[in-house]
Amino acid sequence: MSSPLPDGLRERRYALWLLAALVLLQCLAITQGGFRADDWINLERGRWAWSPAGARQLWTSLNPFTLYRPLVDLWHGLMLRLFGLEPTPMFAVLAALLLLQSWLVARLVRAHGGGRTVAALAMAAVWCQPNTYAWTTLWVSNATGSLMATFALLSLLAYARAVRQGARGRSMNVSLLAMAMAFVAGALCKEEIVLLPAIVIALEWPRWRTRDAATRRALLTAWLTLTVVTLLYTIFRTHILPTPQSGESRYHLRMGMHVLNNLGFFATHLLALPLVTLVVARAWLPAAFRPEAATDERWGDAKAGILAGLGWSVAAMLLYLPISGRPAYGYLYIPAFGIAYATAHGLAFAAAAQAATGVRRFAVPALAVHALLATGLCAAALVGIGWDQYPELTHAAVTRLRREHPAPPPGARMVF
Repeated sequence: MSSPLPDGLRERRYALWLLAALVLLQCLAITQGGFRADDWINLERGRWAWSPAGARQLWTSLNPFTLYRPLVDLWHGLMLRLFGLEPTPMFAVLAALLLLQSWLVARLVRAHGGGRTVAALAMAAVWCQPNTYAWTTLWVSNATGSLMATFALLSLLAYARAVRQGARGRSMNVSLLAMAMAFVAGALCKEEIVLLPAIVIALEWPRWRTRDAATRRALLTAWLTLTVVTLLYTIFRTHILPTPQSGESRYHLRMGMHVLNNLGFFATHLLALPLVTLVVARAWLPAAFRPEAATDERWGDAKAGILAGLGWSVAAMLLYLPISGRPAYGYLYIPAFGIAYATAHGLAFAAAAQAATGVRRFAVPALAVHALLATGLCAAALVGIGWDQYPELTHAAVTRLRREHPAPPPGARMVF
């Protein structure tokens, strides 16, 4: 008879099973979506980007939305070349990128001292928030946020590697170069990557006092390098190819009452996971809420991880708050990774504190409850706005165009 699995391994397996179920649901969802709104403009610009004229102008001009995102234009052109006007495989690629990003978040947990169980819970927690990623994985145009997130996470991992090398007295140069290159690639996808230095501060600040002198020097060296690269990009985007800042611009940054409205939007969606898991954990893992749990030596590490994740989320939304246009669901993408990071640390501690009483209960059910609620509400909202009708509308429009214009002249364009 085989011996029972260790509790940590069982927790990780449960987390991965929950992750697999949510990935499967996403795979089912991507078969129901279609092109919408900005997709037609972006796909056309992607086709242009791969043309001789586009190849010459791509790197020196803003896109139709007054933004500078040449790698995204190339991405849309590549998707068009690979899949034609078929949205499902494009959604599948975005879902695959989210899976990669959740793994990168888990690697960040490990790079900052978190255990394997925390890392597995963080991966699952990313996917338990469909309200924060559905408008990215199910919208071709929001490849902007997905690509930027990938490069930003790679940059953070390169940063962490550089710090480890510097703390051990080894050369940091290669890792710092990789960090800078990943940052530049992300900057060519979406402007919000300028918040990366602030996210690094959020991740490092809770543990700063416990760092030795060599690690602190390495941290400062890596952070200053990242900050210099950020400043150079910021100067380029504000003085050489600036996005117009006017009252009519959707991306006009200004202070006003809309900041509070935006803050409410973020709080509603981002605090849902920690609040629901807190309520469930209070009933399911009560030992973690007893006064003696605060004296557990593991609480210090868990608290540092919680504060780091929450700080990450706050830092990641700073550029979105003053945007004068209405908040977009795609803005939730990067901040949600910080929420997953924080929630995983909290739940892992709660489960460990409960196990210390001799009554072993796992943390994954708390994530599963939120996943069930969020998935149901998100699905109802998508259906409510007619998201699932886009393929039918597109098909009807194309059928009518073909019927009324069976032989368009060469070079003619149909504009949606």
